[in-house]
Amino acid sequence: MSKKSNSKQQKKESKPIEDEISEDSDFWNMESDLEEIDTSSDELDEIEKILAENKLEQPLKPLSEQELVIDAPCEKDIIDSLDQHHSSQEMEELPDIANKNVDELLASATAEVKAEESGEQLIVPTPSSTPKKETTKESRSTAEKIATLACYLAIIGVFGYLIHYASKQHNFDTAKSYEANTPAQGEYASIVNIETWWAEPESDNTKFGVILVPSATITLGADSTSGVIRSVFYSDEEGLLGKLKPKGDPFTHAFKNGKFLSTGTNQVTVYGTDGFEELAHFIFYRGQSDDRWTIEVKEAPSVQTELDGFKAVAKAPIDPIRK
Repeated sequence: MSKKSNSKQQKKESKPIEDEISEDSDFWNMESDLEEIDTSSDELDEIEKILAENKLEQPLKPLSEQELVIDAPCEKDIIDSLDQHHSSQEMEELPDIANKNVDELLASATAEVKAEESGEQLIVPTPSSTPKKETTKESRSTAEKIATLACYLAIIGVFGYLIHYASKQHNFDTAKSYEANTPAQGEYASIVNIETWWAEPESDNTKFGVILVPSATITLGADSTSGVIRSVFYSDEEGLLGKLKPKGDPFTHAFKNGKFLSTGTNQVTVYGTDGFEELAHFIFYRGQSDDRWTIEVKEAPSVQTELDGFKAVAKAPIDPIRK
């Protein structure tokens, strides 16, 4: 069927409906008087009756205006709450059934079942607390004791080596190597004191360009006999084989009965022939205390004694003072 025939048929079917709606005048008339509506019904009367019965005696007030009423607790309620609290604590303290031995529970259940089947009376043993296993410390074997002792000794050895290594790397000794050892007693000479300082050169053999030389006054003790002393100055520089480097000429002085032959007294003063060529070197020497020039006094029985025959008796640092 064609589209035109379908549209014509729909128009024919819809036409009587439009005529029918248009002919109903009451359907389109929405003007009605509210006073003519019948309001007298039983449902409205019942609603008014319910509202009248449930009418509040007083109007609602906001929460801020209402009075807060707190009921005083009763003594009986307090006792009941305490009893409930104690009972709950007792229930928590009861042993947990999960901690019991599973084998014992299974054995007791099996015994009960067999007793019921045979009709015999089952004697249930009273539960007894299982004794705690006492852990005993087993004695160690000889090998274990030796191994433990070896470990302790190894730890002590390691710590000892670390302390020795640290002491070699860092000098913890407050005593200086150049400190004086007077008074000192020798085989022939007794050195009571050595006074040192820096002074201008006094000898014609002084090295050219030196402006300050080390100086010292040596004092013999009363118990000195007869012999020879030899005085040598050393700088703070290291010489061969790590020994101190001698500076200038050595000085030899004979003494008899505790008196020097050159002075007639128990004192003799010596001046070095090598020292500082600039004043700045002396200022630096005076500003530090790590290194010092020193003087060493050796003794021998006579002037004919070879150098190897002289023995050291006393030493002292050259003080950083100028005279």
